[in-house]
Amino acid sequence: MISFWEQQSFLRSDIVIIGGGILGLSVACSIKEHDSKSSVTVLERGVLPTGASTKNAGFACFGSLTELLADERTLGKEKMLSLVEKRWKGLQKLRARLGDDAIDFRQHGGYELLTESELFALGHLERMNAVLFPVFNENIFSLADEKIETFGFASGTVRSLVFTSLEGQIDTGKMILALMQKAQSLGVMIFTGANVTAIHPHNDSVDIEIDSAEKKILMNAHRVGICTNAFLSDLLPAMNVVPGRGQIVATKPISGLKFRGTFHFDHGFYYFRDFNNRIIFGGGRNQDFDAEATSEFAPNEKILFDLKKKLSEVILPHTPFEIEMSWQGIMGFGESKIPFIKEVHPNLFAALGCNGMGIALSSLLGEELAERILQ
Repeated sequence: MISFWEQQSFLRSDIVIIGGGILGLSVACSIKEHDSKSSVTVLERGVLPTGASTKNAGFACFGSLTELLADERTLGKEKMLSLVEKRWKGLQKLRARLGDDAIDFRQHGGYELLTESELFALGHLERMNAVLFPVFNENIFSLADEKIETFGFASGTVRSLVFTSLEGQIDTGKMILALMQKAQSLGVMIFTGANVTAIHPHNDSVDIEIDSAEKKILMNAHRVGICTNAFLSDLLPAMNVVPGRGQIVATKPISGLKFRGTFHFDHGFYYFRDFNNRIIFGGGRNQDFDAEATSEFAPNEKILFDLKKKLSEVILPHTPFEIEMSWQGIMGFGESKIPFIKEVHPNLFAALGCNGMGIALSSLLGEELAERILQ
């Protein structure tokens, strides 16, 4: 049974945000920064954020050369440019809100490994620099082929390296901790283990059904924002969001690791970075799209084998290594790569479309959702 005190102090809120990952916490912070008097509650169904917020590889990136060329073909130049600008501004907002030290931001630069079949992209490098110049006010892509041997990559496979000095990396765990602490310092209440099972919007409020470990609870809020990304269709089946699972491995510390920074290849489907002399390496969804279009946390042995093979044959062909651990994160993918806000009801909103770029996009998208909720 719910007590009088619980009903008075916990089950009513001006605004409820469903989803306690990067996006949900960013929305909550933005709301309190604009309106300190509104009560804001974040509901997270897991003890830890459920999707990919604490399970990603910690890339502060905005898109590699081949990925942006693919986006230009599918979205058009103007939408691609707008998307890059959103990612870049989102990263700057995240850094400004939390501080570089709190998230362990390090700007060692980013590299894209090009194989023979991708060398065509070099013919577009200068043109893409010119297209992106209005966003960065500098040419961001340059060649770094001399580092293929320095980094120890398989030169027979890696035919060229494209470098950008503006890409960085963060400590994902520290970032989420800092975001939680920021939200709480602003007066946001965060409830974990609060699995929202249904939402009932009314003319002037929204009822939220919660299945907790102890009991079924009914909460009420004036307005609600849904920020569950890959799990959005659980609450709003009409929303066309497809989950995408990402497999990630981490090596044990490697003596004399030859590189640092963030790295991409195969149009962004693979990505790796250094961390305390380890390599964190993820991706490979394109090897098994159908199996990875799931919200189930489980290893995909086919992809894990592929990741280990690429570590031994391409990334560390002359260096022994051991895999220390592996895990999965669940991302959400919409019909387009463009993130957007959906007004489901005058009191109910949803944000979607990070498409694997939650670190870069969540702060800016969260600001936009906060403004809609507060209108």
